[in-house]
Amino acid sequence: MKKKLLLFVICLMTFSFANAQINSLAIVGDGAGGWPTGAVGEVDAHQMSTADGGLHWTINNLALSSGAVKFRANNEWNPITNWGGTTFPSGTGIADGAAMTSVSGIYNVTFNTNTLAYTFVLQKVTFQTISIIGDAAPGGWVDTDMTTTDGIIYTLKRVSLVPGGLKFRGDHSWTLPYNWGGTNFPSGTSVVDAAPITIPNAGYYNISFNKNTLVYSFAFQVISIFGDSTPGGWSTDTDMTTVDGNNYTLANVSLIPGALKFRGGHSWTLPYNWGGTAFPSGTAVVDANGITIPTAGNYNINFNVSTATYSFTNSLSIKGFNLSKLSVYPNPANVNWNVSSSNENIESIQIIDVLGKKIRTSSSNSKSITVDASSLKSGIYFAKIATATGTDTIKLIKN
Repeated sequence: MKKKLLLFVICLMTFSFANAQINSLAIVGDGAGGWPTGAVGEVDAHQMSTADGGLHWTINNLALSSGAVKFRANNEWNPITNWGGTTFPSGTGIADGAAMTSVSGIYNVTFNTNTLAYTFVLQKVTFQTISIIGDAAPGGWVDTDMTTTDGIIYTLKRVSLVPGGLKFRGDHSWTLPYNWGGTNFPSGTSVVDAAPITIPNAGYYNISFNKNTLVYSFAFQVISIFGDSTPGGWSTDTDMTTVDGNNYTLANVSLIPGALKFRGGHSWTLPYNWGGTAFPSGTAVVDANGITIPTAGNYNINFNVSTATYSFTNSLSIKGFNLSKLSVYPNPANVNWNVSSSNENIESIQIIDVLGKKIRTSSSNSKSITVDASSLKSGIYFAKIATATGTDTIKLIKN
C-alpha cells in the first residue's frame, strides 16, 4: 500500500511539473544581488532566455558574488518550479531544494527544464586598463598599470614615488573622460582632465583608485610587530612608524622574552609577514618562525621592507660609558634640561619623541649641555647622548 501511495505521489508531481507552464526563468539569491521582496508585480532582475520554447534557458555574463542562488520560474515561489542544488558550478537542480552556493565571478549560465541539469561557466573578463603617469611615477610620463579584480577598484602596492605630479588615466591615452587629476593629497576625489595630483614626499606608497566614484588614496603600508614578546601579544599589532614607506621604526618599546614577527596590514598575507633566526640584527625571512627575543627590555627597533634587514637596540643599554656618570636636571622640566657627564665630554644630544621622530640635535664638546625644551609639548621624550666612546639613551619628561 505504501509503495503504491509513493508511486502515486511521484506520478502526480511529474504530471504537475510537466503541465506547469514556464513563462520565464530567472536566477535569484544573495549571490545574484538579493532575494525577491515579494512585492506585487515584481519581476526578477536576472531573467534567462530560451530559443526552443522553454526547454533550454541561458543567461550570459552574469556577475555573481559569493552567496546563495536558485533558479525561479514565473517570478513566483511555486514549489515545483524553483530549484536549488548541492553542487556548484554544475549539477542537477532539486525542486524546492536548498540554494546552491556561488563563487564570485562572471558566468554564462544554462538550465535544462527537462533534465534539470545546470552549468555556470566562468568567463574571462577583460577590464579597462587604468594607470598612473607623471613625473612622480616610476615610469615618469610612461604608464604604470594598476591592478583590479572587478574593473572598479584599482590598486598598486608599494610603488616608489618621488616628489612631483601624478595623474590617473585609462587605456594609455588622454581620451576624455578617462584621465583624472586632483588637488588633494594623500586622499581626495579626482577631477576629469584636471592638473596632476602633487606628491610632496618620496616614498613607497599603496595607491587606490575607484573608477566609479573617482575617490583615490595614497598611503604607506602599515607594518607592525606581533608576537608573545610584544606589548599586544598575539592579539594586537604594535604599529611601527615610517616617513617613506620603506624604513620603519619603533622607539623605546617594551619587549619580554618570546617570539616576534614583522607583518603588513595586520594580516598574514604573503609576502608581507616575516620571521627570522638572528638577534639582535639580521635579515628577515618571509613566513619564517618568529625572531626570538632573549631578554626583557626597552628596545629601539628598525625594519627595512625592501631589504628585510632588522635590528633591535636596547634603548637603555650602556655602550662604552656608565649611565651612572650621566645626570639630567630638572626632569621633569618646564624650560630646559641640563645634561652633564662626570667623566667624558658630551659630543651631541638628539631629542626623539615617542614615535621615534628626531625633534632636534644639539652639538657640544663639554661635560655639560643645556637642551631647550620650552617649545616642546608636554609628554615623554628620549635623549640619545653621544660621547667619544659610545652612545646612550635616557628618558626625559616635559611638563
